[in-house]
Amino acid sequence: MRNVTFQTYATHTWAYICAPANVPTEKTLIAQLQDSAGRFVGVLDKSWKVYGISCLVAVGSAFLYLIFLRLFGSFAVILSAFGIEGILVYSSYRLIVASADPTLYPSDPVMAQSIQALSIITCCSAIIFLLLVMYMAQRLILAGIFLRHASCVLAQLPSLLFVPFLTFGLLVGLFVWGIKVTVSIFGSGSITWNIATVTASSPATIHIMTESFRVDKVLRWFFLYHLWGMYWTLHFNLSIGEMITTTAVSIWYFSENGKKTSKKRLRPSSPVAYAVQSTLLKHLGTLTFSSAIGSLTRLSRSVYVKLQDRSELDASSSIEFFTKCCCCCMWCFDSCLRYVRKEAVYISAIQGSGYYHSAKLAYALLSANLVRYGALDRIGHASVFMGKLIVSVTTCLAFWLYLDKGTSPILPLAITVIFSFSVAHAFMTIYETTIDALLICFTLDESIHGGRGNAVYATGSLTESVNQHLRPKWQTIL
Repeated sequence: MRNVTFQTYATHTWAYICAPANVPTEKTLIAQLQDSAGRFVGVLDKSWKVYGISCLVAVGSAFLYLIFLRLFGSFAVILSAFGIEGILVYSSYRLIVASADPTLYPSDPVMAQSIQALSIITCCSAIIFLLLVMYMAQRLILAGIFLRHASCVLAQLPSLLFVPFLTFGLLVGLFVWGIKVTVSIFGSGSITWNIATVTASSPATIHIMTESFRVDKVLRWFFLYHLWGMYWTLHFNLSIGEMITTTAVSIWYFSENGKKTSKKRLRPSSPVAYAVQSTLLKHLGTLTFSSAIGSLTRLSRSVYVKLQDRSELDASSSIEFFTKCCCCCMWCFDSCLRYVRKEAVYISAIQGSGYYHSAKLAYALLSANLVRYGALDRIGHASVFMGKLIVSVTTCLAFWLYLDKGTSPILPLAITVIFSFSVAHAFMTIYETTIDALLICFTLDESIHGGRGNAVYATGSLTESVNQHLRPKWQTIL
């Protein structure tokens, strides 16, 4: 045995690792240890068990809320508001307790600060949600009225409740693939071997073989392309469910009313099966093109917002004015295109026409029925707004409870929020799309048969609700 005495040297402390300082060959290793983005993304690949639990919680709570909405209607919307507020308050309490615990992240101050910021955001969300519910009270009451009409459709088309499971399967595959690709992009690089020289008393120097990892920063820029592709594919998957629902609802609406019963005489006899077949065989190109347009406009708007943030640091006021004008124009264009694009998809499902012809007809209907479509947008979103929030908050709370202590929750929690909201949208959009499709079919019915008040296929209760709540009083009198 030979005793070797090392001289003390400065070190860098990061997480649970001490790396030697002032050693040229170790700069690459230290840079990798301080790579915050890589550390945050690396946690994604360690939480698959929690992702699985959150996935089951999301689909279970979404389906139960869908049944709850089918049975109780408008009462479910009011009860959901109180439930969401209670969950937000409880989540705020848990996060405040976690941020005040000094033993949770003793060696990682960045994570402790992130938990504190998350607790503040959750507290603010609880207050904002309470104010939002008070502001949207009239919309929620109006949504409850039209939920009854959507429930009548779903009562005759019960198999429509299983369409969200198709979208759910597509979403699971998309998010698994997206997480794997993200981890691969941020984990890409090359391993190099270095020889570090450390001085000692005897012998004078000791050579230590070390391994370091060099991050491929150029490849990380491809994450923007991957993010855009994920956004495009996400909207495409969600649009499939919306197209199937709209096709089935339009078949129900334009079927003849039964003379002896209040039910429709459906032709074909299985509208949902026909809608699935029609969507998968005829309308995938329409959905792809529509999703691409939406994703491109959102990406262009994000680029202009980024340029605006940079221009604010420059002294040139003309560049700042130009970027703000571009941001304003892109926002207006995206807002208008969003309505036309959505209605064009609905009309393609109802009439079976191409996207261009459907977009022209959608623009004509929007121009002639601005008041009705404005109310339509409020009703469609308000009818399922509570359901989307309650599924998202419940899933995130379950994720937080099952997450391993000491693991960074920031990026996995953000992924869970996006996934749970997408699952909630896939399930809740059954009612939202049904209400939207009913009112679009009602508008088409009037335009085909002579204008306002001449809907032939609408039920008496639907006509009464539209005339009472979605038409200005002067038009009703005339």
